[in-house]
Amino acid sequence: MTTLISAVVVFALLIFFHELGHFTIAKLVGIKVHEFAIGMGPRLAKFTKGETVYSLRAFPIGGFVMMEGEVESSKDERAFSNKPLWARIAVVAAGAIMNFILGFLIFIIILSMEPAIPQPIVGELVPGKPAEKAGILPGDRIIQLNDYKVNIQNDVRYFLDKNKDNMIKVIVLRQGQRISFQLKPELDPKYQTYIIGYNAKSVKTNFYNVISNAYYQTAFLTKVIVTSLGDLVTGKAGLNQISGPVGIVQGIGSAAKAGIGNLAFLAALISINLGIFNLLPIPALDGSKIMFLLIEGIRRKPISPEREGMVHLIGFAMLIILLIFATFNDITRIVGR
Repeated sequence: MTTLISAVVVFALLIFFHELGHFTIAKLVGIKVHEFAIGMGPRLAKFTKGETVYSLRAFPIGGFVMMEGEVESSKDERAFSNKPLWARIAVVAAGAIMNFILGFLIFIIILSMEPAIPQPIVGELVPGKPAEKAGILPGDRIIQLNDYKVNIQNDVRYFLDKNKDNMIKVIVLRQGQRISFQLKPELDPKYQTYIIGYNAKSVKTNFYNVISNAYYQTAFLTKVIVTSLGDLVTGKAGLNQISGPVGIVQGIGSAAKAGIGNLAFLAALISINLGIFNLLPIPALDGSKIMFLLIEGIRRKPISPEREGMVHLIGFAMLIILLIFATFNDITRIVGR
């Protein structure tokens, strides 16, 4: 029951913010909105305010903002199709942007609840490890690893695990001066992660470091997700690593049992993931709609609704196949445990 309730709450939150993005910008640019819906399928509840119906539907697997002239031609001057190109692009992109904003807001809440935030600052050195041997001192702030800029402690962990035991250049800030060190990370046999041998210093939580760390955490996860997608495309990561609704629900359930902080972090991760995925130029997704609008701007005339509709239909079928494949992966992983 905990898993089900947690999953419904998380999905509803992500869907609400995504659709709120579309809805808000549509209203701001003067587009007539017929319905704002959370969920899909039969209506469970609804109310009308002004010209818009607000509804809650049975299945929390999506939502929509129904706008005048979005999928059909309309002579109404407030129709989506009759608005300037920039306004239509803004409306389509707003859903994904709101997912990034939601992730950022969740991180602000998470970090605000912590008494201190770990920083990429050397607290204590582990005797005999690479950092101590190289001459790094307590108080040094790690700002760069090779060409990789470090903003938060997660940057250090991520880089070391990607780099493994290859030699690296570590640049630190010490009393305002940049100092470089060459060292070789070691594998920690207990946690199976690569380390250079220091404990990160935590800084007391304040308004500035909460906002800055929330921003950098959002940027960090965006970078990790985009890199992971690139690894899938190039074959560096296997397709069996793709997860679908079953795996997501299971992950949400596990996070909920581990505590509200873990659940909030997972919700932020999924929200950012959803934002990135929706911006991909895949037919039926917002990214594809933006691509069609950009093509319209280049051609100075829109692509026929029939052709665009066919592309989105094919893309939707491909997404369903991918969803089935991901669900199969999830079930296989669960059964194999």
